[in-house]
Amino acid sequence: MASHNFQSLRAAVIAGSRASTWAAPVAEWEVAGLEEEPTSTGTCVCGNTGLRYLYAIRNPGTGHELAPIGSVCVEYFEVPELTEGVSALRRPFDLRAAYVNLRPVALTTEYSSRALLADLWENGAFPDNGYRNNGENDYRFLLDWFNSHSAPSQKERRKIWVLVNRTIPQFVLSDERLS
Repeated sequence: MASHNFQSLRAAVIAGSRASTWAAPVAEWEVAGLEEEPTSTGTCVCGNTGLRYLYAIRNPGTGHELAPIGSVCVEYFEVPELTEGVSALRRPFDLRAAYVNLRPVALTTEYSSRALLADLWENGAFPDNGYRNNGENDYRFLLDWFNSHSAPSQKERRKIWVLVNRTIPQFVLSDERLS
């Protein structure tokens, strides 16, 4: 990144923060959303062009949002939680694209990961309802099967199918973080 681009990023971050130096405000921000520019013509707040994945970050303390911002600029914050948040948001984004494009989705590493299941759980993808014990049990059930090396029973396969093809898509297709 050219230095003038970093200066643009720095100025935008400081303007939307409570602190007035680069080192302090970077910890104030969190990942708020993601959208895709399929033609890779997006432009970051720093001025870099050619972005395909356009993130939004928000400062909950000030209510200020920066968008679009590229993942490379997020790495300049050097805040592990923010960088991990960008990575974690890509998984549900890609999963949503699979559902939208009617691709078959299974509980495999192609569309799932421990981090994705945790993100889905933390953001409400497994609601309590009258058909299952509770949402946390569904999350733990999928996590156990994702980590398992044995074949599920017929009943367990049906439950996995329902969660992966009914419960998760309902959430992912309406997840406000994803555009």
